[in-house]
Amino acid sequence: MKYITTIALALGFSVSVALAGEKTLTGKVVCAKCTAKKAEKCSPAFVSKGKDGKEVTLLVSGKAAKAIKHGRICKPNSSVEVTITGTIKEGTITAAKLTEKKK
Repeated sequence: MKYITTIALALGFSVSVALAGEKTLTGKVVCAKCTAKKAEKCSPAFVSKGKDGKEVTLLVSGKAAKAIKHGRICKPNSSVEVTITGTIKEGTITAAKLTEKKK
């Protein structure tokens, strides 16, 4: 019993350390070149309101970034509402999970 408790605590600690750097944000995905004007070539960008109410734009990378087809966002003023979970570093969010909001 003592060993089972120790193993369960170790696994729980490992999971919490792995998820410590990830944040979940809600906003919209737009084209980084066509709409956000933040990149030289088309790629996804995440746009949301910051704590101060100003618009924050983060370039999206990672496997989950491919969840939304680029053709849906690569038009001026088009976007897709999403919830994104990932690690933010230097103006980029590495997406671990990206879920499209249903209208």
